[in-house]
Amino acid sequence: MIFHSTERLGPPFTSASELGLVIAQGGELLVRNAEVKLLFFLQADCEQEIEGVGAFPVKTGDITVVPRTCVQRYRQVAARDSARLHVLKISLSPPPLPALGQPPERTPPNGNPETDLTSFVRHHFTEIRHLPGAQDARMQEIILAIRREAEEHRAGIRHRVRALCTNLVVHVARLLHDHPAAAKTTAGGHGFAANQAKEYLRRNFAQPLTLGEIAWHTKMSEEHLARIFRKVTGQTVFDYLRTIRLENAKTLLINSSKTLTEIAAETGFGSLSLFSRNFGKYVGQSPSAYRHALAQRVRW
Repeated sequence: MIFHSTERLGPPFTSASELGLVIAQGGELLVRNAEVKLLFFLQADCEQEIEGVGAFPVKTGDITVVPRTCVQRYRQVAARDSARLHVLKISLSPPPLPALGQPPERTPPNGNPETDLTSFVRHHFTEIRHLPGAQDARMQEIILAIRREAEEHRAGIRHRVRALCTNLVVHVARLLHDHPAAAKTTAGGHGFAANQAKEYLRRNFAQPLTLGEIAWHTKMSEEHLARIFRKVTGQTVFDYLRTIRLENAKTLLINSSKTLTEIAAETGFGSLSLFSRNFGKYVGQSPSAYRHALAQRVRW
């Protein structure tokens, strides 16, 4: 199922699509890949097997890079595992590399990887790779920005989504090649401290968090954390936490059969009424109306 998709982004991008996939009970989901793609798993708990690579677990927050022609299989490992996958797929326009064991292409790619984005993709994405838990706070912010662009569809959407996809591609390329991360310290180390807090919020958003607990885990006083977080992000700690919770609630509303009460509990809201009130202010419609509207727009 395609929930959101922004297409015609221009080389080297084909589209950025938010997908829902369902694994049949006791069976498997088979994908015959014929494109270069990056998969960002927003909701997953299963096993993936890729031809020539083998089988490995896939969890929420993982990334898979697939630059080759191959066959992918998704399976439930146990009855408790989720039968649903929710994925942001970045599709890229360069032809995929041949399957493992097949003769490599004879013509070397042209262009400078540092000045031509298509050459950058060809240079850095040459092997199938799985990166467990690789989505950090910065990546997830970009992923949510791509979703918002698809939902709001404002002027310049393709330019904006192309820029966001470029940012993701560079992030992943640096991970693959173990380059030092871009400098995280800004404003005298405040950027690094704010990122620590963001990562803690991303991992624990479903819990009933207090400012004291967040500050303790980031080794700062409550006042210091509150001050620098607002300085770096322009938001309070709890405004940022609420956004994380509501965007994760969107994912569950889009691609799960959970009730609104279950979703409220799983995303850190103490009650259905609190969840509904916050969701209405954030999205402009109730959770049930949002779910219904997305269901009407799903493409198969």
